Amino acid sequence: MSSENDLSPLPELTEIEKRCLQLAANGRTPADIVLETDIAMPRVADAMRSAIDKLETRNITGAITRAIRLRLI
Repeated sequence: MSSENDLSPLPELTEIEKRCLQLAANGRTPADIVLETDIAMPRVADAMRSAIDKLETRNITGAITRAIRLRLI
């Protein structure tokens, strides 16, 4: 896992990944995100998993924390 203080490039998140992370950071569940955005549940799940992978974290809480620290959301 890389540190946000190293010189590695920032992960590039898609707009859907950013939106899902932002909504999750505000306490929304995946089901809430589906209702709020009209994005299908499989796409929401894929976006969250992809964000977790790109941010090199273990779960959505870690991804949200890292995205906030890196000012991605």
